[in-house]
Amino acid sequence: MKQTLYFSFLLISYLGYTQSVHTVSGTVFNQNNISIETGEVYLLDKTSTLLKNAVIKDGKFSFDKLQSNQYIIHITALGYIDQYKKITISQNSTFIFNLKTSSVKLDEVTIKTHKSSITMSNGSIKIDVENSIFESLPSTVDILSKLPEIQISPNQESITIIGKGNPLLYIDNQKTTLDQLKSLSVEDIKSIELIHTPSAKYEAEGRSLILITRKHNLTDGYKIQLSEIASVKRKFNNYLAIHSNYTRNKLELRTSFNYNQLGFWEAADSDFKILNPPITTQSQVNAIGLRPQFIIGGGVYYQIDKNDYVSGQVNIRTHTDRIPINSNTIYKQERTENHITTIGLHREKRNHINSNININKKITKTSSLFFGLQYSNYIRHQPKSQIFNNTNESGFEFSQNRNQKYEIEVFSGRIDIEKEIGANSKIDIGGTFSEANAYAYSNFEFPNPTKNSLSEYDYQESMYGSYAQLSGHIHTFKYITGVRSEATIVTGSFRNDTYPVIDRKQLRIFPKIQFNIPIDSTKNISLNYNTAINRPGYLNASSISTYINPHSEFSRNINLKPSIIEELSATFQSKKYTCAFNYYHKKNPIFYDVTYDTVNNRVISSPQNFEEESGYQMKISNTATYKFWHTTNSLSLIYNKIKTPNTSIHDSKPYLYYYSNNDFKLIPKTTLSLNFWGLTRQHQGVFEKNPFFILNLSFSKVFFNTLKISVNANDIFRNMDYKNKYTSNQITVQDSFYIDKKEIAFTIKYSFDKGKKSSFKNKDIDDNLNRI
Repeated sequence: MKQTLYFSFLLISYLGYTQSVHTVSGTVFNQNNISIETGEVYLLDKTSTLLKNAVIKDGKFSFDKLQSNQYIIHITALGYIDQYKKITISQNSTFIFNLKTSSVKLDEVTIKTHKSSITMSNGSIKIDVENSIFESLPSTVDILSKLPEIQISPNQESITIIGKGNPLLYIDNQKTTLDQLKSLSVEDIKSIELIHTPSAKYEAEGRSLILITRKHNLTDGYKIQLSEIASVKRKFNNYLAIHSNYTRNKLELRTSFNYNQLGFWEAADSDFKILNPPITTQSQVNAIGLRPQFIIGGGVYYQIDKNDYVSGQVNIRTHTDRIPINSNTIYKQERTENHITTIGLHREKRNHINSNININKKITKTSSLFFGLQYSNYIRHQPKSQIFNNTNESGFEFSQNRNQKYEIEVFSGRIDIEKEIGANSKIDIGGTFSEANAYAYSNFEFPNPTKNSLSEYDYQESMYGSYAQLSGHIHTFKYITGVRSEATIVTGSFRNDTYPVIDRKQLRIFPKIQFNIPIDSTKNISLNYNTAINRPGYLNASSISTYINPHSEFSRNINLKPSIIEELSATFQSKKYTCAFNYYHKKNPIFYDVTYDTVNNRVISSPQNFEEESGYQMKISNTATYKFWHTTNSLSLIYNKIKTPNTSIHDSKPYLYYYSNNDFKLIPKTTLSLNFWGLTRQHQGVFEKNPFFILNLSFSKVFFNTLKISVNANDIFRNMDYKNKYTSNQITVQDSFYIDKKEIAFTIKYSFDKGKKSSFKNKDIDDNLNRI
């Protein structure tokens, strides 16, 4: 892999310096020297023939791959007088333009067009939520679940990317959490971008990045949105939300309130066959009940001047469960067969608070500084969990009582400095720190014989990171090169032990390199080399456990280690078609495994570090538009092999992931959407997983520009069931997880506003939020 990397450097250097082509870039201001955010720029030859066009974004535009010659630049922006300028190019050049305000003031402009809401570029996927069918979905998480390659966990507590694992989450290029995404109104989202190769500026934790861009169209005053969603799954669910913004001069306030009355339903089947001693257990488990949930958020933003601001934000999420866990088990050992019914009466509270403060300061005309502090706290408490067993219809007997509590708090800080170097390059440097302290308490009470089992486990983690990144372009070739270092100190100990059971000090370096090679105006090649790390979630690295039945238990693992990933990818883009190849190798990947506890005659399921995982992915994607039909399609061939000692390794086989989204603009303000995706059967060396096909339908209609009504039907055929087979530690396992995703949801949204353009900026600076 290193030889390939060096060869890529030599090839790109040779090509870059043998091309006699140039780049023209420009910055566009108004009469008050304030950058113009949007507009169009046209490049003409001496005969006024159109050669290229570009879009003004944040006041800037550029044209690549130009021969030495004379050209005409034509700039147009809404509300300003068009400007023409003759230029002569013999080298890379940068220009400044000042547009005059047009004497004609337009009160309202309506633009009607048909375009695809999903676009692809250089391996990244961008979804325009604004004015699309996605805007009619009830929540941000529902939008993500409909997008290519993105999968939401059954409990909506985590996000994964096909072949990439857990992504980083950003709002307006600023770090955030899934809880904060749930508090973000769909109406505030302009676009969502899935970036497969984040640069060194982003945390080493992520192999991919989900970047959400908010709308910026509020006017001075207020905006309030009310929404009510009635959802029918196996149980009834109700979602009520209020989102508001208030802006006056340089001050902006944001608040959000969500109350969700969730009808919780989960079910699973587990079959274990133990070879020595010969034991078979078959279990059916379900959890059904109500989960009232509150999500509250608030933020303040103050614009000091054009480039400087101070902002703060607080998000709180809380819910209480009174959901019994029931299981029916058939236990067989030689000629003995027992039928066991287990009832677990659980009461659990979960509270999560996240707060931060940001300061952004323009140092010079070419450099800026960001500084942020953040505090996060998560508490999960089961004060009383009573467990009863009924063996062979002999009546329920009290088995044990469990009192468990897990709490973690994280304090972190971040500093970033950006510096432009000339007209073609920029350097970014920065540093981060975080201090995490976790406490896991378990007290098990047994009646026969009467005894207590008490466990108190403390976990501390200190992390210090720094990065340096250089980006820019040489002629037509764009590059991003950087390196990130992270030093980690981890200790874990039980309070009754003299010495810690975990004591690790590690320093790791993560280089990242990206190159983009344009072939012509519609084709380009991207090459990427990336190293990353996947650290275990804080809760999974604790001593908390869950009782299933007398012969089965789920436990966390305090000995989990992080996984290290090395990745190489190449992408070819031609107009609306994308072809990509990705190869990766992962050391110490984390998967669920089983062991047999001979003392308690019980199978223990827990996350474990496997030896290695490697694989590749070949993908082809395209977008197309025909009259009122917009379609986005993606097909991936995936091969991955998982290896570990004491586990049976079978042949790995390639499998397919496919995705298609189709929007039909029937009449104005009315959209019908057909969305489907699926996976074929997966043979991954250790694991064999089932195929499935998911079909979703959506219909949306807007009335009076303020009232939106939509109907969403998800997982119509109820196929989202996950089945997993493997053999490990002389135990053959067949697991089935039944996901409650078949749904019909009715949404009503009403908004009214009187507002000024919003400039709210705020970001989370803790690199480890996804682990909470």
